[in-house]
Amino acid sequence: MHWCILRINCFMPKETELIKSKLDLVEFLRSYLTLAPAGRNFKALCPFHQEKTPSFIVSPERQIWHCFGCAEGGDIIKFVMQYEHLEFPEALRFLAEKAGVSIQSFSPTQQREFGILYDIHSHATEFFRNALPKNKTATDYLLKRKLNAKTIGEFEIGFAEGGETLTLHLLHSGFEMGDIVRAGLTNKNVRGLFRDRFENRIMFPIHNSVDKVVAFTGRFLGEARDTIPKYLNSPDTPIFNKSRILYGFQKSKHAIQETRTAFLVEGQMDFLMAWQSGIKNAIAVSGTGLTKQHLEKLRRMADTIVVSFDNDDAGFRALERSLDILSEFDFHVRAVALGKYKDPAEAAEADPEFLRKAVKEARPAFYYLFERHFSLDSEETKDVAAEKRTIRHILEKIRNVKSAVEQETWMKELSRYSGIGEPALRSELAGLPEKREKDVQNTSSEPKTPRTLARTALIVERLLALAFTNEEFLVIVKAEKEIFHEPYRSFIDSGDPEKVAMLGMRGSYEFSDNSDEKIKNEFNELLRQLKLEIVMREQIEGKRRIQEAERKNDETALKKAKEEFNALVKKKEELSP
Repeated sequence: MHWCILRINCFMPKETELIKSKLDLVEFLRSYLTLAPAGRNFKALCPFHQEKTPSFIVSPERQIWHCFGCAEGGDIIKFVMQYEHLEFPEALRFLAEKAGVSIQSFSPTQQREFGILYDIHSHATEFFRNALPKNKTATDYLLKRKLNAKTIGEFEIGFAEGGETLTLHLLHSGFEMGDIVRAGLTNKNVRGLFRDRFENRIMFPIHNSVDKVVAFTGRFLGEARDTIPKYLNSPDTPIFNKSRILYGFQKSKHAIQETRTAFLVEGQMDFLMAWQSGIKNAIAVSGTGLTKQHLEKLRRMADTIVVSFDNDDAGFRALERSLDILSEFDFHVRAVALGKYKDPAEAAEADPEFLRKAVKEARPAFYYLFERHFSLDSEETKDVAAEKRTIRHILEKIRNVKSAVEQETWMKELSRYSGIGEPALRSELAGLPEKREKDVQNTSSEPKTPRTLARTALIVERLLALAFTNEEFLVIVKAEKEIFHEPYRSFIDSGDPEKVAMLGMRGSYEFSDNSDEKIKNEFNELLRQLKLEIVMREQIEGKRRIQEAERKNDETALKKAKEEFNALVKKKEELSP
């Protein structure tokens, strides 16, 4: 594999800058957001977190954006990466197509390897789709599962006959055998002959975030045996990594972002039936469990994960595993009660409204743990050893919860269900072995929060935000620059362009809706507050000098210190409102 395709620095800077120069950020964002003028800039409701007052600011001059609510920001490429949930190379290709720029960052070999696999999968998808209506067993299966024609078409479901049919079709279409093998669609058997990887299977194409087919899952139509698995997935290839892609994500990503909630199921049929039932924020794991990469992608767009697994012991164990990994990423985890149905697909087949309602009314997943292990009205004699194991098992999961408030809630609920007092539970929690380092960790993708600034720094930054959006204010600030501490004093004369742009955007964010008179009053008030803060800080130092002079019995120094302090008192009175 050429890992270059996953690295940012494989792309030549001149090509990146060329793409950015051909696309105006404001015009590009108009297709995503409703922009309104805000001084020299524009503002909109942030697409990356829920808000009622716009805090997303766009600078036409600098061609950058920044949200003062969630602290996300960057250029046009960063926006596409965040909004479309793409890696850098995919985002750059996405923008290159819009800009009409040809990316030459890969060597001819790399470009061929990367692009040819997309073409092969596109041809294979069409081949499988054309084969589906010709196979009665396959169409009967889909009819029995109540998948309608619209869903089958929308998700490009097909049928793989097997043998050498796909391999020969791709060869006749001009593809080379080596590329077909690398695409994971054909294998060499023990006799040295090439055979299709997928045989007698319903084919579910797996799409990436920009809706290109990159892999397949095949559902066997005969009796599954040890040598023939019921479900077979494509192997990892240069364009497919099962640890990074969620089935259906290309369709559901915007609904997930809008609702801040994802409905997570186990397989393709569960997803398809949920989608067909009107649940548009569904996604499915495919060929693997939840991974760090899956959750990093989801955490940028969702706060809540609703899980629904098979209604049996295996499904419950899957729920417990999911609770652990989702808690590591600080998701609110809720679970669906399927009642008499064994899985979401069966529920949707029998009663779509039931599934919609069950998802809407999903309860926090911890309640399923409590109800599974404890009964509030049970009077049976307890097995103390077994109960201790159960308590510790659940406490391990509560410990994984990031929020202290949530932890407190689940400790109270565990006490209620188990009948054990909270002090005893807390003692048991404290005595648990140290948690081992997890494979899955919350990394830099965890949502950022704005910096907490000291009061003086906060005043200074608001003051400069106004100054860099108004020439009159900037003249005053430069005349008064001695009252500013470093690094702000130097910055006023020779400000870093990026920082100047950011301050201007902040000014647009905080003051664009105010009248000129109100903005001027705000500027004067901030300037007064800054001077007052400085005087108060000097008073603290003045008191220290007085105390030092008294300690040394230095009358001259004491007199001078008191005179200076009295002058500060008078100055403070003048500055006080």
